[in-house]
Amino acid sequence: MMTSPDNKENRLPEIHPLAALLRGFAVDFITGHDISVAERIMAPEYCLSIGGHLLNGRDAEYLPPTAAQIHQFPGLCVTVHDVIYGENALAMKFTEHGASSRDCGRAATWRGVTLFRTDGKQLCRGWAEEDYFARKRQLTTGICDSIDPPHPTPWDVQHAAPNSETESVARRWLCSAEERAGLPGANWLSKVDDSDPQPDALVDIQATTIDELFSAGDRVAFHVQHEARYRGGFADLDSALVGKAVTVRAAGMLTVRGGDVVEASITTDRLGLYRSLRFG
Repeated sequence: MMTSPDNKENRLPEIHPLAALLRGFAVDFITGHDISVAERIMAPEYCLSIGGHLLNGRDAEYLPPTAAQIHQFPGLCVTVHDVIYGENALAMKFTEHGASSRDCGRAATWRGVTLFRTDGKQLCRGWAEEDYFARKRQLTTGICDSIDPPHPTPWDVQHAAPNSETESVARRWLCSAEERAGLPGANWLSKVDDSDPQPDALVDIQATTIDELFSAGDRVAFHVQHEARYRGGFADLDSALVGKAVTVRAAGMLTVRGGDVVEASITTDRLGLYRSLRFG
């Protein structure tokens, strides 16, 4: 039996390679719980910076804790809210959610932002922060947070070239308290439960180090470390800790228009901050 010749009319449309990588990570790997996908989409030397830790090496240090989380949340899912595709760089705002086998089946949702650098074929380097403080609260109380609406077409978003002016605006905004103050609510990702201390109220930032930043048109993704002083806000911590020097890590995505940051979604490592204050 003869087959029709291969031509453009018979081929399925393809998404951009960066979108395919991110879909492989969010859908096939994390939501699909297929650890073998990591070998396809991640270089062996892949490493991730998260919560002040460097998971150095795909197989040795990254996959074991990832597999442990999937084991704890056997129905773990990822909902994607926003994406940025740049020049061999990509970012995603997301919510992970599932029921914990360690916590009597209690459910939790926790938001995050992750950034990747690629070699064009595989993910080579990652930076991320996730709101594990909110997850801890939900697993303790048994009251699960809602999930924001998903992005309707995350794999069809077009990639864009770097923009040095956009990056300059973003760097100035990230390193200037006066700039950040002009955008209320920018230091936390979407809604925060009423019982949670809001991240921008927990600390006074003294200095900011930008670990990673890239642009794609008018969008910017970043990971930073803030040197700060604790202002108070954690109800169960000693008030004598107010004024203590702390390091706060954050990852986020910005939109720049007309020389100003007009949108900001940022995840702050509140659990890391809490633990550093409580345990030293």
